[in-house]
Amino acid sequence: TAPYDRYTCHLCGSTLQYHPEYDTERPWFEHISHNMTENGQQHCPYAKPDKDETRLVHRLRIFVPNVTPIVFSDSWHCSLCDSDYHGERYCLSCQTGRFSLKLRAESCYV
Repeated sequence: TAPYDRYTCHLCGSTLQYHPEYDTERPWFEHISHNMTENGQQHCPYAKPDKDETRLVHRLRIFVPNVTPIVFSDSWHCSLCDSDYHGERYCLSCQTGRFSLKLRAESCYV
């Protein structure tokens, strides 16, 4: 029922399942656990979210129900591969955000 046959995560390359949610009009994607790449299993922030961030989101949803998350986007420098990139804190070359540091003070939200 999805418009396309295959979807993949832009960070880890793992296969995603599309959930159209026609009733709520809030479609979403989910990593398919049995078909994840090794990188996705270990490092993908969507499949393996930070525990502190998950707790914070849960607490915020108690106070502000039906809120949608804000994606934090910035410019980063990866000290492992010495490359600069923009977006979420996740170096596509190294397949992790662990070695990335913010390049500038201002941020934007997507």
